[in-house]
Amino acid sequence: MSNHTPGPWNAVYVGCGDWDLKGPVTQEDWTLAAAAPDLLEAVRKLRAMCADFGAHTACEVASAAIFKATGEQT
Repeated sequence: MSNHTPGPWNAVYVGCGDWDLKGPVTQEDWTLAAAAPDLLEAVRKLRAMCADFGAHTACEVASAAIFKATGEQT
């Protein structure tokens, strides 16, 4: 069972080029946030693979997650 705070999370600009998570955060939240770049790369690779196998629903979910993380339209 995960101990992270259920989303959605909100990032807030705290100045000097730094961002922070708004609201209650736990160590698990920060661990998950630190893993975000790796998770994004994994989802991008999975999306590319699922397109080859005709897994359209999985591709749509992956694309939506990438869009939410980056604003990148695919």
